[in-house]
Amino acid sequence: MKSSKVLTESLEDYLESIYRNIVRNNAARVKDIAADLGVRYPSVTSALKVLEKKGLIDYEPYGIITLTAEGLAIALRITERHRLLRAFFSRVLAVDPVVADETACRLEHVIPPDVFQRLVQFFKFFYLSQEGNDSWQQSFRDFMKKNPVDIGCSECLDEFFDGTGFSREGDTSELDHA
Repeated sequence: MKSSKVLTESLEDYLESIYRNIVRNNAARVKDIAADLGVRYPSVTSALKVLEKKGLIDYEPYGIITLTAEGLAIALRITERHRLLRAFFSRVLAVDPVVADETACRLEHVIPPDVFQRLVQFFKFFYLSQEGNDSWQQSFRDFMKKNPVDIGCSECLDEFFDGTGFSREGDTSELDHA
């Protein structure tokens, strides 16, 4: 009998790494996963045993690791979330690519499906509406330079958001119109 399919962020990272290694190297091995995630072999082996017990991978010690159909579906979902979040942070928000990748890696695990769906819709809308027009990127970069904000200062944030339609904490009026 297989145990529950609830996965920790760490186990999702292992599935994502297995998938990346299969795509990149046509195979996933303990040493590749360890290098990919920056962990030691025993940590990888422990995680693989849990994933195998959950029916998400096929694993034999010292052998090639493969994803089951269910493991592949989860790995693809995680990978797609990571890819979209990284692209949003780096392309739309102009965040440094390394920071964008690290942030996407953390958020891919906690973003609710309905929020992710809306982000996908926004991303598609944004790019289709801007098709052939890259001037928005430079306009946004110029805006960021001219309009710095101190996120550690609540008065500064209130001033920054004044007149934008974004409400203060506790003001639910904008939620009523969503």
